[in-house]
Amino acid sequence: MALINTSKWALIKRLISLIILLGMGIAAVIYSDLSYHDIKCTGIVVKLDSENERPLLGKKDINQVVTEQGTRYYVGKYLQNISLHQMEERVKRIPLVKSCEAHYDFSGKIIISVKEYSPIARILRNTVGESIISDQYVTQDGKFIGTSPLFTPRILVVSGAFFKTNRKNLSDVKGKHLIELFEFINNNEFWRAQISQLEVAEDGGVVMIPTLGITRVDFGLPINIDTKFKKLALFYKKIIPNKGWNTYRWVRLKYKNQVICDY
Repeated sequence: MALINTSKWALIKRLISLIILLGMGIAAVIYSDLSYHDIKCTGIVVKLDSENERPLLGKKDINQVVTEQGTRYYVGKYLQNISLHQMEERVKRIPLVKSCEAHYDFSGKIIISVKEYSPIARILRNTVGESIISDQYVTQDGKFIGTSPLFTPRILVVSGAFFKTNRKNLSDVKGKHLIELFEFINNNEFWRAQISQLEVAEDGGVVMIPTLGITRVDFGLPINIDTKFKKLALFYKKIIPNKGWNTYRWVRLKYKNQVICDY
């Protein structure tokens, strides 16, 4: 009987503790909400998260779009009258911005946390004929996000007639195949170093321009990517050591079960 009473008493104590903790949490939320009503903005802090070698965005760029009147516009205003959601939406309009979250602290500071995209390729759109369309970085999901005046990352360069139209992204089937090819090259240290540029024909066929040697690679459509790169690896391992870097002008991979080398 004493054991039963002890168990019940332990359970009651746990329930009381949970109720107290819950009450303290609710009180803290209410206090926080009431307190912010009396706090004025003392400034804006921008925190930039970048996976690139150097950031593509500057904090000044973000400050300029937080409000049309400049970030000083908010200083001295009550936090309860400032829409963090509107701030976030304005910052997200910057094409290079992947995500944005804003919050404030008890000192009156508004903290804006921004994460920028890490592009996987640069599309040279202004090299196609008389096109005046600007270059674009492309993301893993095929979005075009413009370029940065602050920094040019060392990434795969892509050009060709495939981009001569007013293409706004790579979200269609042909575009997604290209994304897979970009990712394959980027994820392999040797190919990332050896392939300096891709030229994409209007039908989606790809020609690779090497960093070393004169041999261009006629890759064909960006399908069966793994198989084609295995054939290309054989060319570099078996043929180049015997024939040299500048013997062949073309190596063609688009034919099934064949590697064709042309002078």
